[in-house]
Amino acid sequence: MNIGTYRLMQLNLKIWLGDETEHGVLGEGRFRLLREVHRTGSLTQAAQQLGISYRKAWGDIRSAEEGLGFELITRQRGGRKGGASNLNDRALRLLKAYTRIQNTMNKKAQQQYKQILEPIVREKNNNT
Repeated sequence: MNIGTYRLMQLNLKIWLGDETEHGVLGEGRFRLLREVHRTGSLTQAAQQLGISYRKAWGDIRSAEEGLGFELITRQRGGRKGGASNLNDRALRLLKAYTRIQNTMNKKAQQQYKQILEPIVREKNNNT
């Protein structure tokens, strides 16, 4: 270990929406999935982009919908032109609100890090 060398650091946060038992309903992984569904218009393509199975993606969406008590995705079954999956209006608002909260919390965390923790991390080692 190279003691005495300061490396640029940041404070990292994980936020998720959970029920009263703190069971996670929506966290970063499921929000990434929702973003990809919105971007691609397809749950299959979203799963491929994230490197997860369609079954896991579908299970994550169903679990989130059950936890929230409302649907997140409107689905069109395949046919000659194939199927589609799109976020409904409520899911879009949820995604935007989560992104806003996440950005705000990360900004505040970095401010707090710079004021409170960084001085300690950057402090010169007096034991050498």
